[in-house]
Amino acid sequence: MQTFTHLDFLQLTSKEKKLKSEITENVKNVKSPKQQTINNILNYSKALSIRESKHIEHIEIVLN
Repeated sequence: MQTFTHLDFLQLTSKEKKLKSEITENVKNVKSPKQQTINNILNYSKALSIRESKHIEHIEIVLN
């Protein structure tokens, strides 16, 4: 069985704090789309009409 000293625990604690701070920084820097972009995609999906056809597989029409 391995024996740990007080110094080992201090080093481990220090490394753990450093890793936690790096993770927290990365979470703050997560990129996401603008709300306007999301709204544009949702509006497009509402305006898009896809119909089946006897002659071709599908017909895609934007209803705006």
